This record gives sequence, C-alpha cells and structure tokens, in this order.
Amino acid sequence: MEKEYKLVIFDMDGTFLDSRGEGEIVHEWAYEAFRKTLSFYGLNLSIEEMDNLFLAPLLSDGEEGVRRFCDRFSLDCEDFWARREKNVIEAKIEAMRNGEIKLCKSSEAVMKYLSKKAYLAVVSDSQQECVDYAIEHFNLKPYFKIWYGRRTELECLTNRKPSPFYINKVLSELSMSKRAAILVDDNLVGVLAAKNAGIESVFIYNGEKGVRDIYKPTFLVTDIGELRRIL
Repeated sequence: MEKEYKLVIFDMDGTFLDSRGEGEIVHEWAYEAFRKTLSFYGLNLSIEEMDNLFLAPLLSDGEEGVRRFCDRFSLDCEDFWARREKNVIEAKIEAMRNGEIKLCKSSEAVMKYLSKKAYLAVVSDSQQECVDYAIEHFNLKPYFKIWYGRRTELECLTNRKPSPFYINKVLSELSMSKRAAILVDDNLVGVLAAKNAGIESVFIYNGEKGVRDIYKPTFLVTDIGELRRIL
C-alpha cells in the first residue's frame, strides 16, 4: 500500500516556477539586476566574475561569503546587501509580470490534484516578497495552505536550505508530524534540508551523479508531472 502524505512542501524556483528566463543567458534577469547593483558602486564585472566572486561564496558560505565580497571591493556590506536584494526582487517580479518567468509545465495541474489529497506549502530560498507575488500572480492561493520565502536581512541567510528552519516552521504551524510530510525540490540542498528536518523528499533529477547513494532522496523524478504517480 502506498504511503499517504498529509503535507507536501514545494520548493519554488526550478520546481514549479521556471525562473531561468527566456534569454540566451540562463537567469539573465538576475545578472542584470546584480549589474545594476554593481554599477551604483562603480563596479563592472563579467558574468564569470559575478559567479566566482559573489554567487559561489554566497551559496557556499552565506553571510560570510557576502562579507568577503564586500571586503574585496571596500563596500559597506549592509548597504550593498540591501541594495542588491531590492534590485533582485524588483527584477524578478517584473520578469514574472512580463511573462519571462512562467510556471513549469504541468505544475498547476499537479497542485490541483495534490491539494485534494494533502495540505500544500512552499518553502523557498527566494525572498518572501517574490514568493508572495508568484503565489498571487499565478493564481496559486487556492492550492497552498502556507508559503515561506526567506527574509532579506543579511543575517537571515543562515536560514536557507540545507537549514531545516522554514520546513520546521511549516510543520509547527500546521501541527504536522514529520512522518506525514514530504519535500519536493530540484536542488540537492533541499534534499539535505528535508533530511535535516527528518522528513522524506522527492528530488527532481536532471542527471546528477550519485544522488540516490549519497543524498538518499525518497523518490527521484525527472519533472513535476511525475508527482501524480508517486504521491
């Protein structure tokens, strides 16, 4: 007999929201937003430099990675981060508004199906304002019980996945047991966050090696449409 979950928690970007954009450069809207931030300080970096000097340290070390970047260019870190967040939020919302960012194929049909069987929630590393806008703009409120993005303060980066902070918050607010919940994510940090929270996980698999042996998600799928088969 298949297990019945009472709560399905969705990641947002890459899981049900295709935020890559339509340009030749993946996430071009985000690079342009960061370029706007840099230009305020008289800086001009290539995409490779943005990746290596800012994005990689941000993803690996959070607040400390951002502070190293600011130290390198003698920037006021709090001012820089606040400006960067504002520009990214505005750019992402505009990309959703103008159709550059869309829902992933089959995602709304899957949500409609699952919402009749379980509570649905969102836990995203995107900013709360962007998550709020996506839920409203794409008319997803009927499906989700609760949704969380991260706060924009620099110190709140510590709550990003693989931290279980927001997963635990959802479990607590919905009075849900860990055994009854599962997370769906297209990023392996989400699988680790689920593990750290003590819940099961579905990984949207794109050819990564060693996923089942090393990260041990409960299920592997190739797109969100397959959730109807396993949940």
